[in-house]
Amino acid sequence: MTLPTRARLALLAALSLPSLFLTLGSLPSAFAADSPISAQVQTAPLQRGELLHTLRAYAVVQVPASQTQAITFQHAMQVQTVAVHVGQAVRKGAVLATLHSDASTALAYSQAQTAVSFAQGELGRMTALKAQQLATQAQVDAARKALTDAQAQLHSLQQQGAGQAATRVLAPQDGIVLAVSAAPGDLLAAGSPLLQLGRSGSLQALAGVPPEDAPRLQPGQAVRLSSVFDPTQHWQGTIRSVGAAINPKTQRLDVQIALSAQAGLPPAGASVQADMVLGRWRGWVVPRDAVLQDERGAFVFQDDHGKALRIPVQIAIESGLQTGITGALNPAMPLVVSGNYELRPGMALRVMGAQR
Repeated sequence: MTLPTRARLALLAALSLPSLFLTLGSLPSAFAADSPISAQVQTAPLQRGELLHTLRAYAVVQVPASQTQAITFQHAMQVQTVAVHVGQAVRKGAVLATLHSDASTALAYSQAQTAVSFAQGELGRMTALKAQQLATQAQVDAARKALTDAQAQLHSLQQQGAGQAATRVLAPQDGIVLAVSAAPGDLLAAGSPLLQLGRSGSLQALAGVPPEDAPRLQPGQAVRLSSVFDPTQHWQGTIRSVGAAINPKTQRLDVQIALSAQAGLPPAGASVQADMVLGRWRGWVVPRDAVLQDERGAFVFQDDHGKALRIPVQIAIESGLQTGITGALNPAMPLVVSGNYELRPGMALRVMGAQR
């Protein structure tokens, strides 16, 4: 007689129970109880060091008006060559450019030469007539004055470079080329500037700093300047003065920074970054990633004999990829510098390749 389906299922279940108990008894203990939790980390020795507290400000390169000199000419000139460029440092006597007179100036010089020749002849004629008592002394004196005037006009044109094949423009002093207003072939009107020179050592950058930081800046202090658009371009400078009144436009204190004489200085009007050291901090210096923060504040982990030990700290200064901290740190315990985001106090550590 065939057993009902329900009865057969019950019989099969009863026969399978001993096998199930035997199987569970043979499972690894890891399934029977939670295994200890650990984290893979990297550690480094705790070290003391020094970090610079640096203030970065933006500045504009300029030259005080009292320290500039424009190179001009009293008559029209045509530019032949320009031997300098903006930002170049030049020594006294260096050739800045070569020019020659334009057509109108050449004509004026030729006319002045003719006037001198005519006046010389007229003076000779009047002197001869005076000897024959055919001219008066007043006529001789007038002719002599006309010659003197013609010679003075010719000398003036010669002083201005007229009559020369080319005029070399020399630097009147050591300085920096601030602007070049003409190119080869250009015609300069009388009085128009060819270029502008700043006295050597007069180029400066004007920066604005927060009033609370100004007391930590002193005249003579070194400043590192760099291009806003290309940080690889940098120059050295020193603080010339620190303002005592707030600039109404920027609401900051003006700091004048003198640029040291050096090659490739930025042109006037250029924007630069000015990095000024406000102070030096000494203490525990750790990688920035080693410091974590939560609702209780900043903290780090140290390796306490293979266990994670949480240490509350205070951030004193941050500089690049390093952070200066204070707190009850144990210098004998390695600092966890990587893998710390997963740690909990007391968690077991698996240290991989400790840093030195």
